[in-house]
Amino acid sequence: MKNLHLYVTKDDYTEMAGPDWPLYDNFLSGDRGSHPEIQQEISELIQRSKTQGIKFPIKTATACQSKWTWSTVFLNKLTTASCHRVGSSKFDLDNFDDFHNTPKKLEDRRRMLEGKWPDGGCSYCKDIEAVGGWSDRLHNLDIRGLTPPELEIDPTAVSVTPRILEIFAQNTCNLSCIYCSGSLSSKIEQESIKYGEFDSGGVTIPIINTPTTSVQKYFDRLMLWLEKNILQLRRLHLLGGETFIQHQLMNSVLTILENNPNPDLQLCVFSNMNVPDRYWNLYINRIKDLQHRGHIQRFDLTASIDCWGPEQEYVRSGLDLDKFEKRFAWASQQGDWMHLNVNQTVTAMTIKTMPDLIDKIKYYSKTKHIGHYFQFITGGLTDTNMFQHPKIFAWDFWKNDFERIFKAMPTDTNEQREAIPRMQGLQSLLQQQQEHNFESIKQLHIYLDELDRRRSTNWRELFSYLNIL
Repeated sequence: MKNLHLYVTKDDYTEMAGPDWPLYDNFLSGDRGSHPEIQQEISELIQRSKTQGIKFPIKTATACQSKWTWSTVFLNKLTTASCHRVGSSKFDLDNFDDFHNTPKKLEDRRRMLEGKWPDGGCSYCKDIEAVGGWSDRLHNLDIRGLTPPELEIDPTAVSVTPRILEIFAQNTCNLSCIYCSGSLSSKIEQESIKYGEFDSGGVTIPIINTPTTSVQKYFDRLMLWLEKNILQLRRLHLLGGETFIQHQLMNSVLTILENNPNPDLQLCVFSNMNVPDRYWNLYINRIKDLQHRGHIQRFDLTASIDCWGPEQEYVRSGLDLDKFEKRFAWASQQGDWMHLNVNQTVTAMTIKTMPDLIDKIKYYSKTKHIGHYFQFITGGLTDTNMFQHPKIFAWDFWKNDFERIFKAMPTDTNEQREAIPRMQGLQSLLQQQQEHNFESIKQLHIYLDELDRRRSTNWRELFSYLNIL
């Protein structure tokens, strides 16, 4: 088998090998042992590894599979990044097809080959790992089948083909989440135009006018690239705004998949589950048909939700939680054609009712496994938006809440248990905070007061525990 060492690594082999198995180097040379039982076991290991795909081959202390594999394109910003946690870099039409290999991405990969941390956002994982936590980087290293083909030839290659494409096409959205911005929410864009720019006490809410003509040119080029390269991808993520009301994106991508089947592709659509029924039904049925016809391997519906109750309807302004739950319940009852996930953003406003969300996930997991993914807020509005991060409060402020979170998290399956160390990673970072950052807490109050003025809400009624000044 070509490149067998990439499919069955030495660590994999050592973990699985019995006492009479051949040495790893002999195994790579074709030795399968002398006993039929051993030969059968080795054959099963090779077949299983082949099905799972190549394991990311770069083993330096900072290597991150996302940097080589993942490419997010923000069309409203005309930028690209290779991780949600990092800053994005500009790319232009003249070099459009190299959006996965911008100078910043190439430099980040070179630094990781040297065992160094890149700047511009990789501190998210660096800080979690520094306190013994399990970071996204470490989690992603174990995901197989995403290695760019160039690394199969040269394990030091830095100019590579993406295996995951994630598209933020437009800012069209029906919600105004408090940690979002006008570049990703048309509702916030309209709100900012109405009320004007806000700048007080280090808190800025800018007016963001999303580009139109240039975005359309980039969108057209991206669809041409996608049609040409769809068979190279292993995952395709569509995000918003709210994806199910971004009709140009949905129609273009689904048409490409209808005309260019990729049975190895996993299609993932993120949604707040609050879109009108006619659009929901239209696109869900087209996706279901794609999966049934074998044009895609699987479909992932990822529900964007952070916590539960009135607190969530404040954080995700405009959300109808009852409608969300009805859609979520429906999705949990679907067959194998649909995989269901939850993706949540952890902020100072969401931690206390996260156990209630986890209880909902656990309840609906009775009929279908539900993937649970979460991350701290990483900006989004402006560079100063980190006053929504829970680390502005001392650890004791959250200690009891995390005890409730871990108590609520299910542990019945391997997938559920895998979420525990990732949540422990978040906890480990917060445990380093010994004192309140009152300057940031004051900025949080200023920000929430301004949102209340704009939206006729009252954060102090729901989040009185944050009012500690």
